[in-house]
Amino acid sequence: MTKDQLLSLWNADNWEVMSCGVYFTAHRADKELHINCNDYTEAEILAMPFWERLAQELDELDRQAHEILQKEFPDDEDIPDLPLTDITIDKSGCYGTFSLCYDTGDSPAGELYLNVSFDEQFVPSPKVGYDTF
Repeated sequence: MTKDQLLSLWNADNWEVMSCGVYFTAHRADKELHINCNDYTEAEILAMPFWERLAQELDELDRQAHEILQKEFPDDEDIPDLPLTDITIDKSGCYGTFSLCYDTGDSPAGELYLNVSFDEQFVPSPKVGYDTF
């Protein structure tokens, strides 16, 4: 896949190649979605075989992630409306093949993100991850 094809597929802009990875912003349903490819080169990102499938199945994957979040936080009324804000792909594998991330806002430890990782078969992990920035 070329860079232009990937940007078109995701209706994306703000392509940034840095020493620590590749980052771009997708626009879907009038929402911004930050795609963070940590520790990957541009060539590695463009060679990833799952971009089209991920774009096509994103709504269903988001639904599955929300089910997992709701099981983790059954009494939290904000979970159903929590918007997907980021997709993280990390060379270390700490996010599985990729992770859908949800910015919950400020917490005592900083800005809190909940994430649900998916494997290469697009099967979600039943465990919710937590990141603060």
